Amino acid sequence: MDFFDKLGDRLIEVGREVSDRARDVSDSTKMQYEIRRKKQELDEIYKDLGRKYYEDNKDSADDQITAIRETLAEIEEMEVKVAGFKGGRRCNKCGAVVPMDSGYCNKCGAKLDDSIFEDESEDAKKAEDTEETEEVTED
Repeated sequence: MDFFDKLGDRLIEVGREVSDRARDVSDSTKMQYEIRRKKQELDEIYKDLGRKYYEDNKDSADDQITAIRETLAEIEEMEVKVAGFKGGRRCNKCGAVVPMDSGYCNKCGAKLDDSIFEDESEDAKKAEDTEETEEVTED
């Protein structure tokens, strides 16, 4: 009987060790998750701080500020072209793509004045003409 008592005690001890290790792994995983979450939170704070700094200094001649302005202008150009490719136009207020014949933006409700989209239509037409010319020259 002594053998079975020792075996039972050993099984209980091993069970406790496994349980303790599982708890440690679980605690470690939770802590790693919290660390990732805090780092993401910190990244958002850095981004917000950078945006605020940019807004406060956007007229500066600083190289990084200039690079941001140029990149924003390039993004704006590309968004206008994408809107043209989709058969629509961008809302001047919120940037949403809306059908060409819309009178109001279906996202923000702003009244769409056709005159503000004339340049976009011309840009989209130029992009289409360029694509057609490239297709013809490739054949």
